[in-house]
Amino acid sequence: MEALSERKILVVGASSGLGRATAIELQRNGANVVFAARRRQALEEAVAEAGGGHVVVIDALDPSSIEQGVADAVDALGGLDGIVYTSGMSPMAPMAELTQEDWQAVFGVNTFGPNLIIKAALPHLSEDAVVAAVSSDSTEMPRHSLVPYAASKRALEATMEGWRTESLGTRRFVTVILGPTMPTEFANSFTPEAFEAAIPHWQRQGFRTGIMNGHEVAHGLVSCFAALFAAPTFGIESLLLRSPEPEVANQFSPNVEQQ
Repeated sequence: MEALSERKILVVGASSGLGRATAIELQRNGANVVFAARRRQALEEAVAEAGGGHVVVIDALDPSSIEQGVADAVDALGGLDGIVYTSGMSPMAPMAELTQEDWQAVFGVNTFGPNLIIKAALPHLSEDAVVAAVSSDSTEMPRHSLVPYAASKRALEATMEGWRTESLGTRRFVTVILGPTMPTEFANSFTPEAFEAAIPHWQRQGFRTGIMNGHEVAHGLVSCFAALFAAPTFGIESLLLRSPEPEVANQFSPNVEQQ
């Protein structure tokens, strides 16, 4: 994709799942990519698979780590043309069982983190930069036992609208609304008992069961980035990605990313 050649892009959440697949796809299509997340070894493995790129450790729950990580990304690339934020987390439990620490962690990763990264990166973004943050198709109807996730991602969508409102010029801020996608590590901490308790509620709520392949989603996102870089007056504000519904409903499992 010629429009991606030499573009300088920071991908946060690049150690696994959609973030990893997107960072690899960008690197292989000519972009200069910083792979960022908490786990250095996983990032180094992703860079090796991509055949290039830079590793920067960023903990989305730590403001000082965010500031240092963005500075390191800017130093490594010589500026920024784009950001992709894919990190997301949530406990799986009914609201009545959640603690203040649970809520703080979820909003820290899903809402505060991306906004602090954008703030730190803003002085270094090119005039035609593209900033994308991944939200969830569950924000309008939160899934039972995953309410903090939906609430924090809905807040993220509002803040992305805020960046579009407050940022004049040709920088684009894109909200990617994602349906269930795999493979992922999103549900690694969920217990089988929690899934068993939640599934009847999800069925009652009538959720779609189509599941997207993360590598295919990554290819689609990278194609959108290329289109945006090729046409500075072309904008995408919100992008809803969902799989077609299968003829036979898929069964939810801990390997499905509940985006």
